[in-house]
This record gives sequence, C-alpha cells and structure tokens, in this order.
Amino acid sequence: WLVSLIFWYIVKKDYWSQYRIHTPEEFKQRNRVTVGEVLRSILLQQALQTAVGLCLGYLTAAGDFHGREDYDIAIWAGRVHRARDALPWILALLGVDAKTLAVSIQTYATSMPLTAPTAEKPLVLLSSIVYPHLGDGLTYGYTDWEIWVAKMIYWFLEPAARFGLAIFFSDSWQYFWHRAMHTNKWMFRNIHAHHHKIYVPYAFGAFYNTLTEAFLLDTIGTTLSLMLSGLTIRQTMFFSTISVMKGVDDHCGYRLPWDPLQWVLNRKQSNYSQLYTTFWDHVCDTVCRKSDQEIEMLYEKGRVLARQRAEVEEVVEEKM
Repeated sequence: WLVSLIFWYIVKKDYWSQYRIHTPEEFKQRNRVTVGEVLRSILLQQALQTAVGLCLGYLTAAGDFHGREDYDIAIWAGRVHRARDALPWILALLGVDAKTLAVSIQTYATSMPLTAPTAEKPLVLLSSIVYPHLGDGLTYGYTDWEIWVAKMIYWFLEPAARFGLAIFFSDSWQYFWHRAMHTNKWMFRNIHAHHHKIYVPYAFGAFYNTLTEAFLLDTIGTTLSLMLSGLTIRQTMFFSTISVMKGVDDHCGYRLPWDPLQWVLNRKQSNYSQLYTTFWDHVCDTVCRKSDQEIEMLYEKGRVLARQRAEVEEVVEEKM
C-alpha cells in the first residue's frame, strides 16, 4: 500500500509525464470501474487472504523458534563434516590417492616463495582431507572452517536455492492459470474479465480480481510456492513483499528506465507471464510478437480515442 500511495501521488501531481504509458484522459474515459469499487474489492480480498493465512498458521505450527538459526547452522556443519570425511573415499573412486595428493601439494606449497601463513593454507586444507578430524578451534565438535562453510550455506546458498524454487513454481502457476483464463472463454468471461475492467492500470489496481481468481492465483499459488520451497518465516516475508511490490510496480502505468523492478520482467515480450520471468512464454512460444512501433501505435490509438471522447463530452456539457 505504501508503494501504491507513492505512485498515486506521482500520478496526481503528474510527475514524470514523459514516462507515462497512458494519458489522464484515458484514465477517465477507458476504465470501466471506479477507484472506490477497486478499493473495496481489494480490501475484501485481502481480509479473506489474511483469514486464510491465520488459519494456516494455526493448523500448521510455525517451524521457526528461538535458536533456530544456530540449530540449522549446526545441521549444515554436520553435513559438511560428513562430506569432508567422505573426501578420501571419493578421491579413491576417482583413482586418486589422498595421501599422495597431499604430499604433492605440500611439496609444491613449501617450494613456493610465500610467507609462512600463506604457505600453510594448502597444508591445512590437505591435512583436513587426509586427516579429517584434525583441526584447531573446535566449536560444538566442528572446526572453525566447517562452521564458516555452514554459515555460508545457511545465509546465502540455501536461501538462493529456495528463492529460485519459489520463483519458478510461482511463475509456472501464474502462467498456466493466466493462459487458461484467456484461452477458455467461460473462464475469461466469468473469472478474469473482471481484472480487465481497468484498461488503464494504476498501482493498487494490480490486485483487482474476482475472489475466485484471487484465491486460485494468489492465495493457493503463493501458499504452495512457499510450502514447496520451504522458506522460513523471514524469507517468506521478504519473498511475499517483493512479489507484491513487483505486481504493484508492473501496473503503475509508467515505464521508468531506472526502476530495478521493471528490469526483471520484459513486459514487451510478456504475454501470459506475470511476475518474475518470461520463461514459460518462451518455452510455450507465446511471447508477444509485436514490435515496439506496433505497440506504440496501439497506445497512440487509445490516446486519440480518449481525447475524442473527452472533447465530445465537453461539447455536450456546454450545450446543456
């Protein structure tokens, strides 16, 4: 709502008009639903989604608790420890003798004109491979470097993988449902056409949908993507916030060259893809084939039509 209010203020003050896609005349003439109706619909939708979220939170006890970070890091440290124990066996399967490799690297390291601390690094690494239980600075039974690797996995690699899975599932869910609602006449007429009453988009109008569409695409889709990816509560908050901000930004009615959220998804190629990528549009060959000139001609046609209607209304009002 904060991002929506910022864009609404920009629209009302007519800032950055050179980047605006539609004119104020189009906003008045072409939208078939009032701002008040949009607000009421979205607030009802969000109230129901909040109720569903509270129910899910009650039924599925939260997996996060005090000390969970240390616990998960310890779990990863154990995995790293076991992987290190397996290194000599993996090298043996590849036909490499771990001790011979250690001696070779030790000979190479000591022959290099390096300072003592630098020369010791290969030795420490190889000693940990050949003699995996040796090491200084034990923490809860693990060496310092095992804890460090576990922290890198916990704070960076694992979240990146989980976010990637959540994005892929969310994009897939949104694409195929959105495509079905455009290709199936009954679904478009009874479910999705509601959203297209806002011809000239504005920020908070992004989530103007029927309750059926909101439940299918947003509530169920988001819930499944979060559950399948296994995001933590903190990661879920971050992912959901970015997703909502992306949806709001996509419908803001501006093409802002410095807006990082508009770099993520190429709207000129997007057809049924919605949030993050145009992957499925490319895979299923449904990308928009119109050139920039053709798209601009369509926008200009809409501007002219709205201007003509506005002029006709002015004439009628003067006569009255």
